[in-house]
Amino acid sequence: MMVRYVVLMDGSDPSFRALEYARERTEDVIAVYLIDARAFKGLNEEMARALREFMRQEASLIEELVRREYGARFEVVEGEGPEAVMEFAKEAGADAVVVGVGSVPGFEKITLRRGIEECVRDVPVILVPG
Repeated sequence: MMVRYVVLMDGSDPSFRALEYARERTEDVIAVYLIDARAFKGLNEEMARALREFMRQEASLIEELVRREYGARFEVVEGEGPEAVMEFAKEAGADAVVVGVGSVPGFEKITLRRGIEECVRDVPVILVPG
């Protein structure tokens, strides 16, 4: 049975190192870009719309590179922080979520704080050093 990894992508070098790590271990990789709802808190409607459009454009650029250079599937996930990615991974049947350390604020916290079981109970997180 083939292993499936979900890799959190934000365009940073650590996120691409995480993608390389995953691709070296399996062909079944889903690269995920998070549109984090937390980023919109406190913004007026116009600013929120502009930020969402910027994030979608960034996701599109990352998707093009991920598909061309790595041949990986790409998805955009919208939701509240790391928990949204963990829920996507669970629904996608992922064996693990792979994250480049330093690439997405919040993932280091959920892997180090008390109560880690709540976030990673169903899908383990692999942190790839930057």
